[in-house]
Amino acid sequence: MSSVGGGEQFERLLSAASAYWGKRHHRPGACVVVEAMQQDVRLVVRNLLLANAICDVTSARLVVLTGTDRELSGVLWERFDVERVRRLAEAFGAAEIIDVHDLVDRRLADEGDSPADGIGSAALEALERATLLRLSRMPRLPGAEDERHHARRGRARALSAVYDRLFAELSPVALVTGQVDYDQWGLAVETAMRRDVPVVHTQSTGSLGAYALFPHADPGTHADLGTSAVAGTPGAGGFREVLTGRLARYFDECVWPYRDLIRPGAELVAWRVKGDRGSWWRGGSVNSFELRTETERRQLRGHGCDRLGLDPDRPTITVFQHAVSDAVGMNRETFDDFAEWCEETAEFAAAEDAVNWLFLDHPEQDRHDSTGHFAALAERHARRPHLAFMPRRALSKNMLWSMTDVGVTVRGRAACELPAFGIPVIQAGWSEWSGCGLSHVAETRADYWRLLAEAVARHTKGESLLAPEQRERARLWLWLRRSGADVSSPLLPHWELGEGEEYLRALSVSMRHVERDGDPLHRAVRRMWERRDPVLSRFDFHDPAGLAEALTASRGAS
Repeated sequence: MSSVGGGEQFERLLSAASAYWGKRHHRPGACVVVEAMQQDVRLVVRNLLLANAICDVTSARLVVLTGTDRELSGVLWERFDVERVRRLAEAFGAAEIIDVHDLVDRRLADEGDSPADGIGSAALEALERATLLRLSRMPRLPGAEDERHHARRGRARALSAVYDRLFAELSPVALVTGQVDYDQWGLAVETAMRRDVPVVHTQSTGSLGAYALFPHADPGTHADLGTSAVAGTPGAGGFREVLTGRLARYFDECVWPYRDLIRPGAELVAWRVKGDRGSWWRGGSVNSFELRTETERRQLRGHGCDRLGLDPDRPTITVFQHAVSDAVGMNRETFDDFAEWCEETAEFAAAEDAVNWLFLDHPEQDRHDSTGHFAALAERHARRPHLAFMPRRALSKNMLWSMTDVGVTVRGRAACELPAFGIPVIQAGWSEWSGCGLSHVAETRADYWRLLAEAVARHTKGESLLAPEQRERARLWLWLRRSGADVSSPLLPHWELGEGEEYLRALSVSMRHVERDGDPLHRAVRRMWERRDPVLSRFDFHDPAGLAEALTASRGAS
């Protein structure tokens, strides 16, 4: 956990939290396991708060998993203080605190990198590969692995074995985690899913958001993807893949039927998104989109195309490159890796000169790539006048949205934001919203090339790939993400407050003056738990009358 906010404010928070949670009564044997292996104090606090709310629902005790791995320093975090996490967990009422990495070190010392028995080889290999790519900051692994890679794979097998033993001994009623990718988090999630333990994944945005996978919440098993707008046949998958199908069903059953009721709120959220300074896919500080007319858009479009040497009379397809080593293979993807996807898309674009192609690098690429992949790709296509390669931060949202006629991405947030403002998106991979009908999701490579060719053909004729329903679905998703599934509590400071002294002080004050009786967070957690919903929500979407009353009452108040 970060050392930010150390000293007096941190001590005050510990004192307030200890008094707030006090003595807890729990059922013998029942426990909620919560991960506390994050350097950002906000993530640790969110996990602990949500886990404690589940403890209240289930009368279970709180068990905290922590620990640190030296190899992760400088890549996934810059500093991590296990002792500070331990003190914070104790203040939040932890009955037991387990240093996972200490157990892994002991196992490796005693038994070496012996095979992990429980996890399937495909799931283990996917998490190992994703972790190795992230630690190496490379778009793909070399053919021959070095000693470091071999040691990391051994550590992953030891992690899996440790999680299997812990879950067998603890028999938890839930796992709460702020991360589901990479070995130290993803292997805990895999163990939970194999043992039919509900997994709740807190989000690092807004007031408090969380996704959840409950075993047997749909027909079939915990790993049953079911039928969604993305996948037509059942199939096994990891947390993110299963979540995509669950959210698709939830959206179609609980959100889309009430679109007329939600629409005014969705329009307000869309208006606020236009000026959002925190879009992860966008990056940078110039994020406001103020254009109001097509004339203004055309004028800025002409200026942008002239600046980049592109033809303003041609449609522009913008390709949003993903961070090349960020959680590769953790959902269903059309290409083997993000670098291959971008390379082959650039080759396709080179032969399609009826449109402009704008390739934008990820704003945080320097943290994910040590090979200069994007720069090399730009150099390779430097003589193609209809292709432009730019850092994403070099263009304002005004410029970017004015120039873009079609967006192309793997799983980034552009896929849900751009359609909400009339710009169609093609995805070469799954995100959590890919089954909600917002974008065009390619199921195979052939399907991806077909969608790109269709985009070129239709937009050169002045048509659009975007269906009217996609725009409305995208706005409803933005509303769900930022409002309907964003649960505010007087206890928890908003994410935007940051992780420093101000955050710790606000949390300490709340814990001294806010009781959890009737707290919206606890009501939302109980509803999610009893309904087995895949998302924490402010409203009961299974109660149309109550939903209508809540939305119209809040609208009248505003």
